[in-house]
Amino acid sequence: MRVSKQWTDEGRTARKSVSGPRNVTSAREDRRLVRMAQTDRTAFFRQLAAQWSTATGVSLSASSIRRRLLQRGLRARIPLYRIPLTQNHRRLRLHWANVHRSWRADWQQVVFSDKSRFNLWHHDGRIRVRLYAGERLIPECIIERHSGRTPGVMVWGAIAYHG
Repeated sequence: MRVSKQWTDEGRTARKSVSGPRNVTSAREDRRLVRMAQTDRTAFFRQLAAQWSTATGVSLSASSIRRRLLQRGLRARIPLYRIPLTQNHRRLRLHWANVHRSWRADWQQVVFSDKSRFNLWHHDGRIRVRLYAGERLIPECIIERHSGRTPGVMVWGAIAYHG
């Protein structure tokens, strides 16, 4: 109904231009900001704002940087953690996968189990990396951790066919 009324009153169907402040940065400067965020993927928005102001002399707020990176598809996500694998680990895993390639299981005899350890001395999980969709496994988005002994709690669970 709004479009029909606008056509009869004004002879157009497009919305009026949006009011509000204009962008401080151009599309080229936005691409430069994305490159800065990709260079240091774990930098906080405030750190990027400080880097931007020293590099260009123009101040941007952390929320403006967050909005511009979101518009460009760069999202802050929890990084993937992994234990560093040696060449021997990789070789053994590939061998196991090749041996079990054509495995046909009786699913009533299979149990899936997993365990999780909650460490007490490490960070609280608030580290974020900026990435595009599909970039989770690139080396810049992975944080390696060591499996040394630290105080914590281990939780274990299992799922089987009947329960």
